[in-house]
Amino acid sequence: MLKCFSNYKKALLIGIGGGADVIGTIPTKLFLESHGIKCVLGGLPWERYSIDPFPGPRPFSQIVNSEKINDSLCWAVHKTKTQDGLFFSESKASKILNEKVLLVNIFNSSDKISKDLNSFCKKNKIDLIVGVDVGGDVIATGSETGLSSPLADSIMLSALKKLESKFETKIAVLGYGSDGELKQSELDSSLSLISRNKGLIGMIGITNESSRLMRKLVSKIETDASRIPLSAFDGVYGPSKIRNGRISINVHPFSQVTFFLKTAIVFKHISLSARLIHKSSDIWESNGILLDNGFKTELDFEIRKHLASLEDIK
Repeated sequence: MLKCFSNYKKALLIGIGGGADVIGTIPTKLFLESHGIKCVLGGLPWERYSIDPFPGPRPFSQIVNSEKINDSLCWAVHKTKTQDGLFFSESKASKILNEKVLLVNIFNSSDKISKDLNSFCKKNKIDLIVGVDVGGDVIATGSETGLSSPLADSIMLSALKKLESKFETKIAVLGYGSDGELKQSELDSSLSLISRNKGLIGMIGITNESSRLMRKLVSKIETDASRIPLSAFDGVYGPSKIRNGRISINVHPFSQVTFFLKTAIVFKHISLSARLIHKSSDIWESNGILLDNGFKTELDFEIRKHLASLEDIK
């Protein structure tokens, strides 16, 4: 058992990048559960644009068959979907795992999200939150030329940083570069800086048990980035194509490793984007701040893509 997890009884594991990041929680879930720590899974109602042509995350007002908890949280089950029929990755995970999965309303400010998470965790006796990112964008400094989706990670990192005054939070990264945004050398540089500041607190690999469960999820949930760790577990190393062949990545042994990091260190020493939006009022202000500071964002990309499709229809 990693010493950093020895004192907890119940954990909330949130896929903080949207899409299929909920799959990335599985190695941590099974690891913690093997040591008697109960786990609740969560994610964001934000699928990639190729899956959901609605620009941006889905507001709670568009989601049906869910159980609202507060302004920032609701429970998803296997029937949870949008009004126009889209089932979330979390809905599909709920069906396979036979358990409810938490959805986080990313439209809110990180301050509001942190307060609502705090209330939820107190009521449900959760003493640890782990924000899980597949690919590693959460440890981007902002200087990386390939970085294109920092918004969701930044809002959630900011929220988890604010929660640290209440109880423990950690950041987890699985799939070292598996989304094709950060180069391996850039991830190495960030992880080195985190380690020098005593922010690396442990790591685990995929096991036979976690690989079996991840494969079940991958068979029902469309994903590129969350599939790469399984390739690494199978020993398929070297160049690989994702995003319908548009992006090349390198699969290597680190691709199957989950790195556990101190939230405060990632926030203070690595993520400029999270620091920039730390006091913003909602997703729109956060998005504007990042764009004004030279960042590309997934929300801006999806809005522009959507507007272009409307022009094509005309």
